[in-house]
Amino acid sequence: MEAALGVFFICCMSVLSPFSGVDEGELRGCPPSPNCVSSQSMKYNFIHKVNPISYSTSREVAFQTISKYFHESENIYISEEKEGEYIRIIFFTKVFRFPDRVEVYFPEGTNEMQVRSQSTLGLWDVFANRRRVNKFREILSESGS
Repeated sequence: MEAALGVFFICCMSVLSPFSGVDEGELRGCPPSPNCVSSQSMKYNFIHKVNPISYSTSREVAFQTISKYFHESENIYISEEKEGEYIRIIFFTKVFRFPDRVEVYFPEGTNEMQVRSQSTLGLWDVFANRRRVNKFREILSESGS
């Protein structure tokens, strides 16, 4: 029983981690484990590196497009949304309902969305975070068509 409670608290702490959000115009970095990708922090770490997502529409349209996707999707909990700038989401896997933490950030003055996606359980994510980021890339490229 104590072991189960310990696992539960560790899971809760990883989902509600203070190591999220935007700090000095950048998303926070990834931990050393290969279950996280980021387009911004730890720029020179090839294990975690993904390119930012470019869009051809206005910042507001891009934000609304990705926000609409999050609001209409299943197995997603939006834990924080700052209009036009930042969204923190928790994705739950379909089978076992494992939580994955995702953040998107739209810095001013660029046509790029910065993204960070991390599996909160397990050491390796079987490229799930990279596939998720590529899905976001598809959604924003369709909005500019």
